Amino acid sequence: MSLTFMIAMAMVAAPADPVEAARKDFNECLVKFTNESLDAKKGASDFTKESEAACPAEKTKLIEAMVKSEMQYGGKKAEAESYASEETQMIIDSYVGSYGDFLASNTRHGKS
Repeated sequence: MSLTFMIAMAMVAAPADPVEAARKDFNECLVKFTNESLDAKKGASDFTKESEAACPAEKTKLIEAMVKSEMQYGGKKAEAESYASEETQMIIDSYVGSYGDFLASNTRHGKS
C-alpha cells in the first residue's frame, strides 16, 4: 500500500471538523432564509431585524461547537463564548450587509 493511499484513507476516515460542519449548516440556513426574504421582497430593515432570530438551531450548534473547540485549547469559557458570539454575528452581518445589493439587483445567493 502506498503512503499516499494510506494518507488519503486516513483523511476519509477522519471525522469532519465539527466547527466547519456547523458553520456550513448555519450558512446554508442563512442562504435559504435570505433567498426567501428576497423572494418576499422584504425591506432591508425588516431583514436586519429578522436575521438576528434566523436559524436558531444552526446558530446554537455553531456556537456550541466553537466553544467546545476553544475550550480544548485551554481557553476560558467566557472568552470562548464571547468569541463564538462575535463569529456568528459576523456571519449574520455579512448577509445583512449584502442584502440590499441582492434586493436591488433581484439576484439570489448561490444563483447566477
